[in-house]
Amino acid sequence: GSMLGSGAVIVMDESVCMVKVTYRALKFFEHESCGKCVPCREGTDWLRKILERIENGFGREGDIELLLDVVKVMIGRTFCPLGDGAAGVVTAMIKHFRNEFEEHISTRKCKLSEAN
Repeated sequence: GSMLGSGAVIVMDESVCMVKVTYRALKFFEHESCGKCVPCREGTDWLRKILERIENGFGREGDIELLLDVVKVMIGRTFCPLGDGAAGVVTAMIKHFRNEFEEHISTRKCKLSEAN
């Protein structure tokens, strides 16, 4: 889900919540945004807020589509690759782990936090 050249490899097993991983990644991207361009500054903020809502059990029907809509506004419209990187992470995580996002929203909790 990261861009080519990021130099990052993260290995996780089935005990890791992908919603939480995505939320933490967006906290990083939001913190690192310089704030000079609106798509990155506002986009990372919106993505983080929506993911935080889902992570905390307050996700709403339509949040996944809202995340993807925000991503569409960001890609290719930022001064540097940071915004595209944030958008790429969200897109990839939803593509590969959509069921976890849907379960978080429908049950209002993480099944993995109960197991640990």
